[in-house]
Amino acid sequence: MMQTQVIAAKPSHVEHDEETFHSLLDLQHRRCLQRGTAFHLLLCRLSTPDGAQLPMTASVRRALVSAMGESLGETDQIGWFLQDLVLGALLSSSDASRCAESNTSERNYIRGHIASRLANTYPSWVIQFYDFLDLPRVRGTAQICSLASPW
Repeated sequence: MMQTQVIAAKPSHVEHDEETFHSLLDLQHRRCLQRGTAFHLLLCRLSTPDGAQLPMTASVRRALVSAMGESLGETDQIGWFLQDLVLGALLSSSDASRCAESNTSERNYIRGHIASRLANTYPSWVIQFYDFLDLPRVRGTAQICSLASPW
């Protein structure tokens, strides 16, 4: 008698275009304002060693989106912050402490996974990562504090 084994595949992430991704960011921002929580936005771009931005070809986009998608959680979102130039990941979490504090091991895992996937194919390119923590309003003012730090 033959046994069948079911293997659950890791869900693949949908790659959102720039307009859709910005809408998701706006929605998440409004949710966090209501809850008084924060969220992380990770941005990734490719450049030459001298710092010039590289527009991404179709194969580079596929490789980057695939690598980022493999390293994110099920509820995280991927999309273009700037179409074909800057790829973003919206890290959503039900754990408020994860959003409020920087999770270094998770960021290092994402960064390392993307770098390892692209380094062999594109060894002369520089992968730049930026981490934004979006914080809720302070004392009812309209100003939103966003902190950015390169990895």
